[in-house]
Amino acid sequence: MSTAIPKPASEKGKVKTPKLTEDDFLEIGERISEAIEYRSEITITVYRYGNYEKYTGIIKSANAQTKMLVFDDGGLDDLKISLNIIVAVE
Repeated sequence: MSTAIPKPASEKGKVKTPKLTEDDFLEIGERISEAIEYRSEITITVYRYGNYEKYTGIIKSANAQTKMLVFDDGGLDDLKISLNIIVAVE
């Protein structure tokens, strides 16, 4: 009796998960803090579902306990973005 070995999922079109250093996390945190303090518009790049997505707008609030940002990108509803998926802030 042979055991079937599943084939790996197709990686076509997916980008490898980014590896951030401690310095990257500190820089992202500082930029987010400044954007909250000065209510300035920023662009946040997130990585989820194997893709990068960018959002531009103003951070309305941040919660360190839940690690979530409430982000106003000009749409009808505010976006809730997990701090864990942020890979860059401009």
